[in-house]
Amino acid sequence: MSFGTIKRRRTDILFSQYLRKKRGYVCEKCGRKHEENSKGFGVSHFWGRAKESVRFDEENCDVLCNIPCHQYFETHHTEYEIWKKERLGEKQYKLLTLRAWLPGKRDDKLTMLWLKKVEL
Repeated sequence: MSFGTIKRRRTDILFSQYLRKKRGYVCEKCGRKHEENSKGFGVSHFWGRAKESVRFDEENCDVLCNIPCHQYFETHHTEYEIWKKERLGEKQYKLLTLRAWLPGKRDDKLTMLWLKKVEL
């Protein structure tokens, strides 16, 4: 999967490493196990970059194979929504949606402090 011209900040990279490790390097859609530094495995954000209030919200993120799982959800958002609701439950899904629509900017300094405290 190509990320084109999307600029990945240091916090994006560290958060991705943290979440993939925390979730055991296993695709949450298909169950495939990946190596720690696999290029074919990453973090999918249900609510994208425009919703900075949930950029580092673990409930907004899923670890997925880039192909086919992440690619599939990128082109089949209705299926991603159904899958996400099943994973979170209706109440948590609604709360995530509410958090996504709240105004807010990501705070890279605060995120870096948090990421330094968790074991990468």
